[in-house]
Amino acid sequence: MKIFWSYAKRDDANPQHVTQLRKQFEIVLGQCIGDDIDLFQDTTGLKWGVNWRSALESEVKSSNVFVCILSPSYFNSKMCIQEVVWATEAGISIHPILYRACPKGLKSDFSESDSEAAKLNGISENITSLHQYVDFTSLRNEPKDSCDVLNFLDKVCEQIA
Repeated sequence: MKIFWSYAKRDDANPQHVTQLRKQFEIVLGQCIGDDIDLFQDTTGLKWGVNWRSALESEVKSSNVFVCILSPSYFNSKMCIQEVVWATEAGISIHPILYRACPKGLKSDFSESDSEAAKLNGISENITSLHQYVDFTSLRNEPKDSCDVLNFLDKVCEQIA
């Protein structure tokens, strides 16, 4: 199974909670399916000097599952929403995890008046209107190997498996 891990870099600043969550997710999902997981995260999956945009598009479109870590930073990132566009176009199964509450709503509001910004805004609204998300907000600051986080991941990964 190939997974693409989509997140906003701002949400992974020290102490790198999103990467810690990804590592636990990978372990638990591997246990749920009884096999190794091919999980792509840009920090470990992109090689130096590669055309990163093309590589990301290729990784998204070759995945079976697209996991997006939703937050205000995610919805403010054109690149994050572009990854959702690629996943949607390729018919990839999208699994959103609400990581941080979004007081302005679960959508982007890119203010540029061009058609690309309008497309990204529209796609961002589809993330939660077309795909059921799970709420991780109350566990965000818990140790990623805590019983509560692992129980959450068990439920999520059993659904993906």
